[in-house]
Amino acid sequence: IIVDLDGTLLNSEKKIPLENRRMIARILRKGLKFSIFTGRNFHSARKYVKEINVDFPMVFQNGALIMKPFSGEILRISPLKEEVARKIINVARKRNIFFILFTSFFEVRDMVIERRYKGPFEDYLAANSWRLILSDDVLKYVRDSVAEVALIGKEEGILEVVRDVEREHLGEFTGVKNTVRDGEVFYEFFGPDSTKAKALEFLLEHFGTTLDRVAFIGDSYNDLSLMEIVGIPIAMGNSPEDVKNKAKFVTLSNDEAGVAYAIDKILKGEWG
Repeated sequence: IIVDLDGTLLNSEKKIPLENRRMIARILRKGLKFSIFTGRNFHSARKYVKEINVDFPMVFQNGALIMKPFSGEILRISPLKEEVARKIINVARKRNIFFILFTSFFEVRDMVIERRYKGPFEDYLAANSWRLILSDDVLKYVRDSVAEVALIGKEEGILEVVRDVEREHLGEFTGVKNTVRDGEVFYEFFGPDSTKAKALEFLLEHFGTTLDRVAFIGDSYNDLSLMEIVGIPIAMGNSPEDVKNKAKFVTLSNDEAGVAYAIDKILKGEWG
């Protein structure tokens, strides 16, 4: 059983509901395997991983980093090359699209911006203020490789950036539509093969199972690639309709412990 974090395992207060924690403990006692596949970086997700105390391989930054969180063993890492990151940033600058550079997979202060953001994703930046660096030139922080570059803005403008970057760097990055709010999109650029689906394909050997025996619970656009390949795709009740339409089942919302509800249905043999 694989779950997303934000909007899925976590409620709106960014906490794991007691019902979810109890249900995870229950499936572990039954010998089932459990993992988190999140768009968050390792530092941002670590406290939740510790809370559920599971040391199966987990996926961070949408599949760009796969590791065992307690031992720290890195199973796969897919950074974004320097020249690709520079191209994305330069094109976004020209089009006046807000961008965030994520410098590293493991640095604590890893998010670099050139100006303040005003819009529907302000709460995201506020919640990550401890990670932010405000610089007059983000490119000074681009090294041999970086973790990712994110863009926030109108989808049509961002897709123009994608097409422009593809002309020179086709196959050298993964573009992922993450979240949509009030007409703006949070869009991320990672290294090659950085989707949750590709991460699962890589990990099937570790889990000792096949795709048809995997259940995935998610809520957002970056979960779609995984929902399309697992045997039991489950959408949260708070998911956009586009995500619900890709799921086999729809559970309760993240504020109603929808993960616990879904797992209970699976264990009872009602969802499968």
